Amino acid sequence: MEDSTSRCMNILNKVNNDVINQICHACIDEICGRKRMTFQQFTNSVQWTEEEYEIIRAFFSGLFRNPALLYLEEEKMPQQYNDASAELQVTIRKCVSVRREQLVNALLKEHSIKNGTTLLDFDWRLKWVMGSSKLATLREPLLQLDLIVEDKKSQRILDLELNRNELDMLITALEEVGSC
Repeated sequence: MEDSTSRCMNILNKVNNDVINQICHACIDEICGRKRMTFQQFTNSVQWTEEEYEIIRAFFSGLFRNPALLYLEEEKMPQQYNDASAELQVTIRKCVSVRREQLVNALLKEHSIKNGTTLLDFDWRLKWVMGSSKLATLREPLLQLDLIVEDKKSQRILDLELNRNELDMLITALEEVGSC
């Protein structure tokens, strides 16, 4: 029984480099959160069974999710890459070099979501409070900060209302975290 890498290489030998390049970019798109490639997209280009297509997709997805591939250095490349033909290695290196930044960002986001809460975005509004029930004339600036965070389970908004001292403390804390 042949291993999955050699079976994958046998399947890939049946197609030209343009199709392989297209598949590589489609797998990177999927990793980056774009629409998943489908078997029907490639039925016109190649004569694969759906099982062969899934083998190829799994091979490239696993390969592109391997952080060692991002170094683009021969001695650090994963075994799957080293088992590929020289022509396929060139195609993979070209795809990674063109899409490296997108892959790094996607893999970092994937890792951080698995391991904790991630800040996705923020929104802020500055308000000038003229008074309150306690004081008729307060005249104090307040910052309303909405933090859009995501964890394994969900995405939510953390709503903060900060006066000048609280905002200064938050900025100081963020600067300390950033310098670590």
